[in-house]
Amino acid sequence: MTIRGDRYRDALVCAEAAQRVLDLEPEVVLYGHHGPVEGRALIAEEVTAIRDALHYVHDEVVRGMNEGKTVYELMQDIRLPEACEVGQGYGKVSWGVRAIWESYAGWFYHESTTELYAVPRTSVYADVLELAGAAALVSRARQKYEREEHEQALHLLDIVMGAEPDNADARALAIEVHEALLRDPAAAGNFWLEGWLTNQRKLLRGGSTGPLRFA
Repeated sequence: MTIRGDRYRDALVCAEAAQRVLDLEPEVVLYGHHGPVEGRALIAEEVTAIRDALHYVHDEVVRGMNEGKTVYELMQDIRLPEACEVGQGYGKVSWGVRAIWESYAGWFYHESTTELYAVPRTSVYADVLELAGAAALVSRARQKYEREEHEQALHLLDIVMGAEPDNADARALAIEVHEALLRDPAAAGNFWLEGWLTNQRKLLRGGSTGPLRFA
């Protein structure tokens, strides 16, 4: 799935669809987006890679779940082998890992009792800020940023900006972190990730952030 908000696409159903295309041995494939793909050999090669990638990620997720690994461990660890590398310009393997994990295990991650209740962790951000101080949290986030631990830096900055949305130091550092993530090769060419990071940077510069809205 993509981050725009959508139903999960079942990996095995998608792999079955890819196999059906292979069985038809087409000479031309017309996608819903972009131009036609022509050539029986090219189509067979590309669709085989897609099918094998789907099976590989699915099976690795299931194996990891049976070994007791968390969804975050699997998102970090699972990588496509070169033989079925299909690129990550529209989605990401880690997002697919999470979708497969949740399609089997659901929304409960078995990490905290709080997952079972309606009070989010953001409800205590102001308490954490009061106890630790905004300056201390931003300083620690700066240390994380300088060690290229960008995601951890954002976790800390989310606490500060969740309680003090107009904190200038937190916002300035959050912009730096988003710019660093944009420079990361993992984001290069990925339509959704680049778009999200660019828009968040724009919102931070404009003094506002907000959730996605769905019709």
